[in-house]
Amino acid sequence: MRLMTYFTILLFSWLGQQVYAGTKELEQISDTNKEALVILTGFGSKYHSLKAIKKEFGAYPYDVFVPRYISRKSIAATVQNLDEFWKKENLDRYEKVHVLGYIVGSWTINTWINAGGPRNIATIIYDRSTLQERAPTILVKDMKLVNWILFGPVMQDLIDTPYPALVFPEIEKGLLLETYATKVVRKHQERAAELGPYCWEPLCFGQTHQDLRYVPLNHDQMYTHPNVFSEAVVHFIEKGHFGNHFIAFKPVADPFIKHEP
Repeated sequence: MRLMTYFTILLFSWLGQQVYAGTKELEQISDTNKEALVILTGFGSKYHSLKAIKKEFGAYPYDVFVPRYISRKSIAATVQNLDEFWKKENLDRYEKVHVLGYIVGSWTINTWINAGGPRNIATIIYDRSTLQERAPTILVKDMKLVNWILFGPVMQDLIDTPYPALVFPEIEKGLLLETYATKVVRKHQERAAELGPYCWEPLCFGQTHQDLRYVPLNHDQMYTHPNVFSEAVVHFIEKGHFGNHFIAFKPVADPFIKHEP
């Protein structure tokens, strides 16, 4: 009787292990088939919390990664940091990876792909701004101490690095174009104006794309109010276009007014 009980316990133990192993195997398959969203935030990540972004996009059915990848040294070192992060997280295991790139994130991801980066990137959505892309010049010329403390030489390197346009037609590309100025740009309008007229036309951003939308936010608000544009991002990932999101919104007459979303 004791011998029978012993064998019964062994049998159920073995069956339990098989069920557990099968479950783990299914979890691994599910993880492999799941798609990833990599959010390459910009210099604003130095002073904005990323909690809002992580929480907002964490509600969607993707494995979300928000790396701290920006180097103080240079764009080249920033690209290298992204490469190391990608390998560390084994992002090649995903069949599809989607990228939301803020300004320096756009420079970084394009440079990396053009140099032979991964080929499982299915989508890139670029956050661009004719206003905020003048902020590096403002920081370098008018806010030297702040720039050095927060960012270092990489800011000047970004100024000196032409936008590395990406072709690769197999990658779906969308543009989200900010329409309001941040506090920094508002306070330094004269310096920003030295770089020439503001251009709101898509061609001025030098990036081929399938769809674009003007977004009623400034660059800081792209960190603090991701709920405004997250559905548009996910719609583009799933459909290859932004659908009806922001379809009626255009650049405003005065982008320097203080704007609250």
